[in-house]
Amino acid sequence: MCGIAGYFNATAFQPEYLERMCTRLRHRGPDGEGYVYFGTGQAIPISGNDTPGYCRGNAYPWLPQNDRPGESGFFGGFAHRRLAIVDLEASGHQPMCTPDKRFWITYNGELYNYIELKEELKKKGHVFITRSDTEVILNAWLAWGVNCLERFNGMWAFAIYDTIEQKLFASRDRFGVKPFYYYHHADTLLFASEQKALLENPALNTGLNEEAVFDYFVFGQIEYQLEGFFKNIFELLPAHFLIWDKKSRKIAQHAYYQLQYQSGAHQWNLNSFNESVETTRSLLENAIRIRMRADVEVGTCLSGGLDSSAIAGMMRKVSGAEQSLQSFTAVFPGTTIDESHWAATMARHAGMHENYVSPSIDELRADFDELSLCQDIPIWSTSTYAQFRVMRLVKDSGIKVVLDGQGGDELFAGYGQHVYFHQKALPFTERRSTMFSPAQIAFMTRQYLRHELIYQFPVNITSRIFQSYFPELQFLDNDFYLRHQGRFMAMRHTNDPDLNSRLAREMVNTSLKSYLKCEDRCAMWFGVESRTPFSDDHPLIDYVFSLPQSYKIRNGQSKYLLREAIKGVVPESIRLRGDKLGYVTPNNAWLRVLTPLLKETLHDLPGSLFDVQRISKDPGQVLLPKGDTDNGRIFKLLSFASWFQVFKKHLGGS
Repeated sequence: MCGIAGYFNATAFQPEYLERMCTRLRHRGPDGEGYVYFGTGQAIPISGNDTPGYCRGNAYPWLPQNDRPGESGFFGGFAHRRLAIVDLEASGHQPMCTPDKRFWITYNGELYNYIELKEELKKKGHVFITRSDTEVILNAWLAWGVNCLERFNGMWAFAIYDTIEQKLFASRDRFGVKPFYYYHHADTLLFASEQKALLENPALNTGLNEEAVFDYFVFGQIEYQLEGFFKNIFELLPAHFLIWDKKSRKIAQHAYYQLQYQSGAHQWNLNSFNESVETTRSLLENAIRIRMRADVEVGTCLSGGLDSSAIAGMMRKVSGAEQSLQSFTAVFPGTTIDESHWAATMARHAGMHENYVSPSIDELRADFDELSLCQDIPIWSTSTYAQFRVMRLVKDSGIKVVLDGQGGDELFAGYGQHVYFHQKALPFTERRSTMFSPAQIAFMTRQYLRHELIYQFPVNITSRIFQSYFPELQFLDNDFYLRHQGRFMAMRHTNDPDLNSRLAREMVNTSLKSYLKCEDRCAMWFGVESRTPFSDDHPLIDYVFSLPQSYKIRNGQSKYLLREAIKGVVPESIRLRGDKLGYVTPNNAWLRVLTPLLKETLHDLPGSLFDVQRISKDPGQVLLPKGDTDNGRIFKLLSFASWFQVFKKHLGGS
């Protein structure tokens, strides 16, 4: 797990620009630093200030011998910040190359099936001189080319440069666990693990992307499009690879994987379901086993909910009774959202050493700008801060790797709206027994209005409905709102006919990717690697999506397949829990205290996007929650103000 960066410019390459990008990523890899600079007929590995002394020498062709480039004529280079997890010695240093120094790689992630792939490649005649998964990727690229991606089980973002063909190949994992951002204009190509690293390079031409701001406030979307909040900075999409040709200066993205799923409603079959439970249990067990491969201690995030408890229970099962395991939990004593009881129940069942943190509103206030810098973009709610503090706790405990349950809801159907999409596809005779209860009618009506009917009206009417239903939208500048209301058109084509199609939408480049982005930034800010089996174990994911939707919700119970698959692995009280919390915080109580902070940051809001004068008259009307409903939408204004202040010199702010 690391931070990666690259910079190419055929006419005006400046090595110090790449070094600035790499330095900005230091939090992602505090264990090492490395560079390689490319010129015509040459590739020279260079050390940095944080390159360990044992990585300088001739033992491996990629180890640096120079502190800085000693000659001109370079047109590009790779940078790498290392978080040492597998192969902790000099042999794991990056950027890494093939023995002939033709192909160079800078890589962020973990290839969990690297041991199996390594044995397969050895049989094909490939020779290995390290224990790292980085070397496995390079040899897989040599053996199978682009098709190597189909064989990878894990999370990754990497770039490989061919010094002879002068082409760069970059890839990102199937569901976007690991990030990859790039900028391309004329002779210049930049890429990095985080946007803030790209911002360090003066060759970048950027600013504020109004469309992303509109999508954030109106639809609650974060990075659903190629171009995010920073203009001209693009994402390499999950399940895609990118090829850049230095000679032609052209760049292109191509998909290498598409999630397949069983659509429609199918009748219940007990024998088939029982077989599916056994297969799911076996796949989940294997996913956990290979994600515990590391040369450092592995812990787990534990909320006490179903997903994290399933992972904790499986970790104990595959590791045996003797191995020491640690759990990490955010708790809020004295509140209705406190999950300390459930987390303690699961941790003790699995024989884990318990670690707890209880974030406070005063700590959030003090950390707000740091959180914005960490995330690179505005966030949805205070729940990200709970995750942020858990990862700080992990670091303070001396742990480098944790497993987390991100993706369990999207894979096994854990959100409230999933019941709607499940019932929507059922024949009338199968749902008539429950559909006429007052609660059921009200629920189905709300979901129909929210997900379908509202987008069937003409755009201007849908736009007005949004403004009247969500009062905080009235504090957006009216010209800005009208300028972008045409974006409602795209939402008219998001209707999902059944549960599996809805889950697939959430898994692929939409909400799950946004959650994974928050997960990656919170963990890597503290030099922690977070592994998410529900989000990147493709044998498990492909199998679960091949099953009928009726196996995931049964008699109104969510995650039915997962609950059955973990019998005996978690306590029954947790396995049968009906409530759902996760990374929750006392959001509404905190928002009331944060009102003064909004007053302090109002002057940082761009007047072309917000009615600052109206907000300043009564900030409480914008910020304070009405009733007990969690008010995440209102929090976004405060988060945006903090983010804009942190990055305003890059966004056109004064």
